[in-house]
Amino acid sequence: MLTTFLYRKGKPLETNVSRAQMLAALSEKDALLWVDLEAPNEFESDCLVEIFNFHGLAIEDCITDVSHPKVDDYEEYLFLVMHAVELKSKDVLSPLELDVFLGKNYVVTFHKDPVESMDRVREKVRRKMEYGMDGGADRLAYSILDHLVDNYIPALEQYEERIDKLEDEIFNPARRQGYRYALSTIMQIRRDIFQFRRIVAPQRDTLNFLTRNPTPFIKTENMIYFRDIYDHLFKIYGTVDGLHDAMTGIIQAYFSYSSHQLNETIQRMTLLATLTMPAMIIASIYGMNFRSIPELAWPHGYFFALGLMALTSLSLLLLMKFKKWI
Repeated sequence: MLTTFLYRKGKPLETNVSRAQMLAALSEKDALLWVDLEAPNEFESDCLVEIFNFHGLAIEDCITDVSHPKVDDYEEYLFLVMHAVELKSKDVLSPLELDVFLGKNYVVTFHKDPVESMDRVREKVRRKMEYGMDGGADRLAYSILDHLVDNYIPALEQYEERIDKLEDEIFNPARRQGYRYALSTIMQIRRDIFQFRRIVAPQRDTLNFLTRNPTPFIKTENMIYFRDIYDHLFKIYGTVDGLHDAMTGIIQAYFSYSSHQLNETIQRMTLLATLTMPAMIIASIYGMNFRSIPELAWPHGYFFALGLMALTSLSLLLLMKFKKWI
């Protein structure tokens, strides 16, 4: 899907711009063109070369997903690779790549999957034409990146709630439901948090690079907006790092509790084996195939053997309690 917006000062916002109008707008200093390609077909993707003449390596990065955020300076434009996040079925984190071309009077965004933050920016531009468009290409790029970063917060809040629930289940002695949580669920949350950190950390460095290295594509007075995004990413990274540490503690507690449960089970089995050992010894003695065993002919021999078994087992139990072994 190809979505286009063309803004000229003092004129109504234009949508569904033709290719000829795009080419004409690129030579207008007072015009701002935004082209958004969402899951584009081959014909729509051709505009990256035919209209904007982007470098082949940048186009290849768009078509082939890049696993890490980055920024490349191609002299005539900046190429940024960013990542949005989305929680899909079963609350599994899924990163979505967003590629941004930032020129002096145009912004081109490319993404293979729908991105919620992009939907919000497009809707705001449609409803209010000056939103992000009247300040130039850099202000529009800021609006896109700002919404992308803001969308991290709801995902983080969901993980905070899930981790708080895990901690409550595992560390609350009154409930002790943590053992019922499958280890795969706990490890999945930890993997998601680790992936979240791998996304946020390099994006923080990318925004830091933009704010510390002057470029003709970002006006000096607009640098402060990109610093604001950097500050948000810095805080988000701190939150993600804290969640990562919390998950490490939960995993350690899970294994400790599992080990404790196993030790308790082994203790019970050992106690049972120890208490039944005298009875087994006595039964094995009277079960030997000797002709002359005095108690075999005794009328009360059966009850004597049972009493002896009970007495020895009870004596062992009392001894263990006296020694505080149980």
